[in-house]
Order: sequence, then structure tokens, then C-alpha cells
Amino acid sequence: MNSLVLRKTALGRDLTAKYAVGPATRRLSPQRKPARLRRKGPMLWAALALLVLAADFMLASLAWLAVDFVIG
Repeated sequence: MNSLVLRKTALGRDLTAKYAVGPATRRLSPQRKPARLRRKGPMLWAALALLVLAADFMLASLAWLAVDFVIG
């Protein structure tokens, strides 16, 4: 293959990767980046912290009972 064909092929790949074909009423638009995780509100973080604390308390209680069972 000659270099002109290679350049045209590479240019076509670059254009198809950069622009997404939309509906017929819209023009070519740059392809959108994937959605990032949005920042969640403080209520979600508080609920997550309470969940972690509850799980920690349950594990500590189970460990306490296990030690009490083995020693006693």
C-alpha cells in the first residue's frame, strides 16, 4: 500500500472516532465523554458512614461473644 492510502485510512479512523453521526436533523457533533460519577449529597455519605459503623459494631459484638465463649 502506498502512503496516501494509509493516510486516508488513518484520517477516516480519526474522524469516525472523533465525531458521532446523529439523527438527520442534527449536524456531526463531537462524541460525548462517558458520564462521570457525580458527587453525592451529604445525606448519602452520612448513611454510608452509619452503615459502616453499624457493621463495625456488629463485628465487634460477635468477636466479643466469640472470645467470651472460648474463655468462659
